Amino acid sequence: MAKRISIINFKGGVGKTTLAVHLGCYIARHVRGSRVLMVDVDHQSSLSIICLDPPRWETQCDAGDTINKVFRSYASGQPLPGGEVIFAQPFGAGNYANLDLAPAQLELDDTEIDLASTTLGNPIASEWAKRTLLCNWLSSSGIDDAYTHIIFDCPPATKLVSQNAIAASHTYVLPVIPDAVSTRGVTHFRSLITDRIDMRLQALASAVPASLVPSTYVPSTAFGGIVISMAKPHGPAASGYVNEHTQQMNALRRRWGKDVLESIIDLLVGVPESLSRGWSVFDQPGNTNVTGRNLPQMMAAVCQELVARLP
Repeated sequence: MAKRISIINFKGGVGKTTLAVHLGCYIARHVRGSRVLMVDVDHQSSLSIICLDPPRWETQCDAGDTINKVFRSYASGQPLPGGEVIFAQPFGAGNYANLDLAPAQLELDDTEIDLASTTLGNPIASEWAKRTLLCNWLSSSGIDDAYTHIIFDCPPATKLVSQNAIAASHTYVLPVIPDAVSTRGVTHFRSLITDRIDMRLQALASAVPASLVPSTYVPSTAFGGIVISMAKPHGPAASGYVNEHTQQMNALRRRWGKDVLESIIDLLVGVPESLSRGWSVFDQPGNTNVTGRNLPQMMAAVCQELVARLP
């Protein structure tokens, strides 16, 4: 059974994909015996485009071999796919022979609309089925047993696709920009997961036959931590960061204590430069914006903390 993690926030642009890429690469390189699957469930497909580059991604989309096939199966009546939606070794067989990707495509957004508007048979069973498509795919295909870690890169929303990821995840991780809006949203988001999504799933699970509850369903998704992301450095400041971000980081630590990771992802040009080239910062030895600013060490510290928190 894999350890399954959702990288999620209902705000966009907070570094979810950046964290997903680097966590996947870190585990693949540094956790002995690991085999990692990154699953892109965001219709914007940023993770997929980074890992595959546009031509390979477009080829995969044209073939229909994306995670969209899992979600389209409900409304179309087609069977769940198997491993054909997984692209093996998107970063090659060097350091990442044990890292695979299930890509997304833009049409996933349309599929989610169809999914939400379709009810088949018993309404309760239908609502349950729509929220456990990922769970059923992982268990019925044997994919859950084939990997040690599965990482879901979620869209900036908590609709059906994200609920599928939460239903299948042992842990969720919340990247947060240290600004006033993001800081205030943490309380609401954590309540949304615990008191709304998990509770609704639990209620549905108790109302359907046990045979319809897949082994990969997780009734209570644990909170893996808050990752401070895209913090703006300011060398002359005592904290090393601009005043607003320093104040909000302090507020987060006062409110959430050890739930906030000690390590921080800084807003530095080397990160988007690396991702735009289709690699993590761990794989940019010739880029002085990366190595000259110790970005591999920064990302490794965040990932190491997260791995230590996984159940």
